[in-house]
Amino acid sequence: MSNANTAKKKWVFPHSLIVILIMIVFAAILTWIIPAGQYDRVEVDGRNVVDPTSYHSVEANPATPVDIVVSIPTGMIEVAYIANFVLIIGGSFAVVEATGAIRTMLAKILKIGGHLGAGLLPIVIILFSLLPAMTGNAESMLAFVPLGILFARSLGFDAMVGLSITIAAGNCGFTSGLFNAMTTGVAQSLIGIEIFSGLWFRVLGYIGLLCSVCFWTVWYARRIAKDPTKSVCYDVELSAKENGEKVDAMESKLTRRQFIVLVEFAIGLAVLIYGALNGWDFGTEMASVFLVIAAVCGLTGGFSGNRICEEFIAGAKRVLVGALVVGFARAIAVILNNSMIIDSIVYGFASVLGDMPKVIGALCMYIFQVILSVFIISGSGLATVTIPIMGPLGDVLGLTPQTVVTTYIFGDGLTNLLLPMSAATMGAVAIAGITYGQYVKYIWKIILTNICVGGLMVVIATMINL
Repeated sequence: MSNANTAKKKWVFPHSLIVILIMIVFAAILTWIIPAGQYDRVEVDGRNVVDPTSYHSVEANPATPVDIVVSIPTGMIEVAYIANFVLIIGGSFAVVEATGAIRTMLAKILKIGGHLGAGLLPIVIILFSLLPAMTGNAESMLAFVPLGILFARSLGFDAMVGLSITIAAGNCGFTSGLFNAMTTGVAQSLIGIEIFSGLWFRVLGYIGLLCSVCFWTVWYARRIAKDPTKSVCYDVELSAKENGEKVDAMESKLTRRQFIVLVEFAIGLAVLIYGALNGWDFGTEMASVFLVIAAVCGLTGGFSGNRICEEFIAGAKRVLVGALVVGFARAIAVILNNSMIIDSIVYGFASVLGDMPKVIGALCMYIFQVILSVFIISGSGLATVTIPIMGPLGDVLGLTPQTVVTTYIFGDGLTNLLLPMSAATMGAVAIAGITYGQYVKYIWKIILTNICVGGLMVVIATMINL
């Protein structure tokens, strides 16, 4: 018998779509175990919020095999705007990249600061964390993922470092909730305290999360710089090198066309930042900016209309899986919402926490928010469901309203970096061309450390009566 037949096959991590299908089935099983229930919603300052005393049972509606299948196209329809955004980003950046302008610019940067190596990464991480910190829009970071990956590779690192300096960095800004109207703003308004109060404390949390991301990113980058085979996505990097997806540090002479392309690209990014700060819809208005960037930069780069279309389609193909994953992931929320069990989960946790000691109760509230954020992806949605319940519970435990908000903002954002239901996460994974398994193998250290940072912030808030 040949060695090929006797050798034990190496286990391969399931495809992202398979992982999500398993989670959809698991969600469907929960609908048969957890009783259906619902809180009444009342309107407060124009928002529908939960009345914490109104929980009641409703008629069970567990998911059937047909519901499981139907939930997938339903989910794809609900998040079609996100899938479209991912495709447009992939296609548009491919057009800009094909002009060679960005590669040449990065080669120049390498000549100036490349000697810093991994030491340059913390600066980039801080810069990329600022936009979500100001806007509360984590999905906007998808616009910078291709640039981050190209920058990481230009320093001799891999696509995972590119994700770390963009998506993981952006998660620091989003989770800390410095000026996040959709999380901090909603939660504080619901609990009745001044909007964006307690900023100094959230800044401390922001710094803690940045330290976590910077440490693990630099540690990993230095490790693979010494031995590229230690990259968790080494196969992807080999493929990228074969396809010429690298920066030659010697090719640093910008042509006139490339210089103009860079100016146009920079203007486009400035418009995107302006749009994010002013609440533009990323699925339509911001996506349209990318289409304009692709057309203008392509024409300036000397491409014909056909060439622009060919490059755009090639770029969109590379992120097609991510567009599908976003739609599949939404099916989980469809199953849970249709079966009316999310409120039951909230009620169950709230009932357990009532008699806890102060610090333990605060940590349990934090863990509860982390767990529930798996089921309620929307930050504002999670706030409107949990804050009206956690507020009175915090009063029972002797927690200040600001501490209750702290348990929420850190509990809500950190899981976004891991969940396959997160548009920012799966869109970034698709753009990078890596598998979800490879991503998890890298990101789990950052997530674990971030969760510890969040827990520490909750304990400190409790001890100082924030």
